[in-house]
Amino acid sequence: MARYGLAIDLSRCTGCYACIIACKSENSTLPGVFWIRIDEKEQGEHPKVARSYTPLLCMQCGEVPCAQACPSEAISKGEGGIIFIDEERCICDAVKPCIAACPFEVLMANKGRLSYFPDYLTPHEKQAYEAHRHAVVEKCTLCHHRITAGLLPACVQTCPSQAMIFGDLDEPQGDLAQLVSRGEAKPLREDLKADPSVFYLQRLAAP
Repeated sequence: MARYGLAIDLSRCTGCYACIIACKSENSTLPGVFWIRIDEKEQGEHPKVARSYTPLLCMQCGEVPCAQACPSEAISKGEGGIIFIDEERCICDAVKPCIAACPFEVLMANKGRLSYFPDYLTPHEKQAYEAHRHAVVEKCTLCHHRITAGLLPACVQTCPSQAMIFGDLDEPQGDLAQLVSRGEAKPLREDLKADPSVFYLQRLAAP
């Protein structure tokens, strides 16, 4: 039985936003809704200053704090350990306790404008945008539909610096499992004990 996950090499991430564009294109998320974002920070002092970039997406937590907070049991763990949100069960129109419960702030409510160009939509855009119900909570699913087709998640496939490594944590000889077992790839917040499936290789110190 697989448990899919990622290792993100922060020393390779250049903040190019290709992963964000790939995710939006693949999943046709609505305006203002992003299933992955980049946290940018400046480190050091003049003249030794560097900018760091940390891609943030659903960590596919084993403990699933968002599911524990959901009053309608709309969030569950599915195939490959991926966390899914059942849009039919998501009923919290005003208060979204699952969003508040996520320590990584990667869940988003799908609300607001229904398209970027409401006066002109191609048939594909119309079908894609209408697939997202209004006011429900959305998040990354590691491109489950691509995984089941034998493809890499869109962000992994697109990353020009190959900063993202996709794999099965239950495959001991795989690259991802090896990085985690050797302690090279670690959770973003080890103190949370959330048992995530997304890990990070720390960047080198600023010169």
